[in-house]
Amino acid sequence: MKKLFLASVVCLTAFVSCKVDFSPNAEWKDVPVVWCLLDQFDDTTWVRVQRCYLGSDNLYNYTQISDSIYYGQDEITVSIEKWRGKLGSDYSLTVEGDTPVDTKVFTYTVRDGKDTGLFAGGAQPVYYAPTFGWLNPDYVYKLVVKNNNTGETVATATTQLVGKLIDKPTLELSALDKPNPLVPSDREFRFSGGECDMEWKTLMRARRYEPVVRFYYYHGSFNANNDFVYDKTKKYYVDVKVGVVTQSGNSSKIETKVGESSYFANIKNAIIESGDNEQKGFCDTVDILMNVCNEDLNAYIKSTEPVNTIVQNRLAYSNINDGKGVGIFAARRTPHELSDGSKSLIFTLPTPNQTGSGTYHGHLQALGVGF
Repeated sequence: MKKLFLASVVCLTAFVSCKVDFSPNAEWKDVPVVWCLLDQFDDTTWVRVQRCYLGSDNLYNYTQISDSIYYGQDEITVSIEKWRGKLGSDYSLTVEGDTPVDTKVFTYTVRDGKDTGLFAGGAQPVYYAPTFGWLNPDYVYKLVVKNNNTGETVATATTQLVGKLIDKPTLELSALDKPNPLVPSDREFRFSGGECDMEWKTLMRARRYEPVVRFYYYHGSFNANNDFVYDKTKKYYVDVKVGVVTQSGNSSKIETKVGESSYFANIKNAIIESGDNEQKGFCDTVDILMNVCNEDLNAYIKSTEPVNTIVQNRLAYSNINDGKGVGIFAARRTPHELSDGSKSLIFTLPTPNQTGSGTYHGHLQALGVGF
């Protein structure tokens, strides 16, 4: 089960990034804030729904009051409709038919454990439904939120799943070409000229790719002969992000490069952040994980990430109620290890088990984090 994607937004007249137009003197209107990410490999889909509101008090005071933003258990009904789609030449889907082929109603529950911060903590109401096997990239999905007291539909949004490989539509894996764990001559994750080339096949309706190189290592200690001995009963790891790649057009492959110096610097930073102060030994494998999302989520991320400009007010992307609501309903693909031992979007890549000067081990020793 994936971690919940939780956030909190309070919309006041000064908070223009919500992209909701209303007058402070207008009649009150129920405006929900919605977050939901679909992934056909998740066992459960979660939906977070809360409400916007106006108030004359200080913003900070309102954020501490949880019942100001939450709907009661029986106030709303949250569902997702499944619509038949027709594949176009750009790999997007056009809705077919006048009615959905199926509808899944979500169940209300309360989850605890939200990180502390500016917004109210404690119990958080969310909605969930089992969706593994129900989500299919050949269909379009529509989120519907209804107010049970008035019968009004207060929020809708549609999105399309990240689909199968563009050049191999029978597969749903973002297959690596470089490094390639299936080709003996190209299965090494190594640097040449300070860079490591990465290349992979693209997925239908994917817009943003975030490759991660998972670096494994051992703990160890010096024995009576002052020899360093690995404890290979357990592997430890840190995840190293290697940049974001945005797909343009419908190319069947994407290439990027991993810089050697930045790669080792990021390993050092990740280990320091993890607080692992043990003596370490070199492990000769890495995994490459690929996080992918569609254009809806990419647009939302781009509109909310920090920018180094003098512009203070920037509209945040929202596809709720055709952009007139608040929140995001989008699709992603994240790595999942399946129960049969196979891996989706994860590939293990052996590297040379080198220990001499100037090799991987030499680089690691120079980091000063226990190797």
